[in-house]
Amino acid sequence: MNELLFEIGTEEVPAGYIQPALQFMATSAGRQFAELGLEYEKIQIVGTPRRLTLVVEKLQEKQENRRVEHVGPAKKAGFDSDGNPTKAAIGFARSKGLKVDELQIIETEKGEYLLAVEEVQGQHTRDLLPQLLTSLIEHMPFPKSMRWAESNLSFARPLQWLLALYNNEVVDMVVEGVRSNNLTCGHRFMAPDFFHVDNYSGYLKGLEERHVIVDPDRRRQMVIDTVRQAVGEQVGNKDDEPVLDENLVDTVTNLVEIPWGVCGSFDDKFLALPQEALVTSMREHQKYFPVVNKDGQLLPLFVAVNNTDVADKKMAANGHERVLRARLEDGLFFFNEDKKQRLADRLDKLSGIIFQRKLGSMEAKSHRIANLAGLLAKQIVPEQEEEANRAALLAKADLLTEMVGEFPSLQGIIGSEYALLEGETSSVAVALREHYMPLPLANAPQGIRIPSVSGGSPSA
Repeated sequence: MNELLFEIGTEEVPAGYIQPALQFMATSAGRQFAELGLEYEKIQIVGTPRRLTLVVEKLQEKQENRRVEHVGPAKKAGFDSDGNPTKAAIGFARSKGLKVDELQIIETEKGEYLLAVEEVQGQHTRDLLPQLLTSLIEHMPFPKSMRWAESNLSFARPLQWLLALYNNEVVDMVVEGVRSNNLTCGHRFMAPDFFHVDNYSGYLKGLEERHVIVDPDRRRQMVIDTVRQAVGEQVGNKDDEPVLDENLVDTVTNLVEIPWGVCGSFDDKFLALPQEALVTSMREHQKYFPVVNKDGQLLPLFVAVNNTDVADKKMAANGHERVLRARLEDGLFFFNEDKKQRLADRLDKLSGIIFQRKLGSMEAKSHRIANLAGLLAKQIVPEQEEEANRAALLAKADLLTEMVGEFPSLQGIIGSEYALLEGETSSVAVALREHYMPLPLANAPQGIRIPSVSGGSPSA
């Protein structure tokens, strides 16, 4: 079988670190196997917040014996005029474990050189694995690492255990006081005890029996299924569905070892907030999934994904509702405060925001944009010159709003919403929304239908 199973058990690793770490394990292991001359059939990577796992199928048991040729000094430097070896030849032979008379002479483009032929005996893979696997831990890159206790190792989170098996036998290694064995543990709360593992199939089965879905692809699909199921149980309307933002699904997948969806609700009054502000509060701050009707309009519902199952889902939902309510109350307060002052009335305060030390303030930047927008509009669409100029002047005004202060990713979007509320033309509102693109496009909630406004003009 020649299967290698290596699991790094840790405290909970941040969701965004997991996939890059797993990819590093696969890439680095494959490169080291190639350098060592070890062939294998397949490398797999799986993981959860508490474990990073590498699986290698049909890994060669022993390196092939190989013949290595080493070119040394030139012949004239290795032997004197009487044919006696010099220190150069003697040292070269000694460094390769040979006698001088075992050296060969080869002809090259530069002349005759000494050649040492070394017969290298292949090592057993089991003897090579401890150093190789240790290097995966020691060189794994993270955006932020930490050291703990008296450890010299820098890693995302403290190591808790190491599972290392090759051909069903433990690969003996020690990293910062943690010794490898054939044990792993289940879900932290639902099945925390350690259990023996013999191979990868037993590893998968044993973890699933203990409430851990270690395969990220399968766990991701379970996240989607449990979110949909939670909405269905709550509303019973097939037309109402969760907004399954791909990035949020990926994040939630790496926040849990097994997903359990809970559907909660919030007060209808919060629907007065701009749709994107509501979604941002749920998605970025709480990792909740919004719910929309068949027309794409937000409903006062959300789905939270827990790492544990609870018998009383209503109680669990209430906990999430209290947390979200505080966020939404802040957002509604900021929204109402912002409406007390028009965007145009904020322009003079842009002088207090430095765009770049040598390029002046945001106020100066806004005037430059307005001049350029007016010039371009005059050449392309003269009838929209005034609107282009107006949009350019207002483009940065929402930087001074409370909403953008709370949700920086809504720059431009909030400006567009406020512009419509203040009676600006739809063309100006569209320009305010689009002038940050493509950034807002990349960050926009997927599946949310953004209300369209007619008569859009080229972005200012």
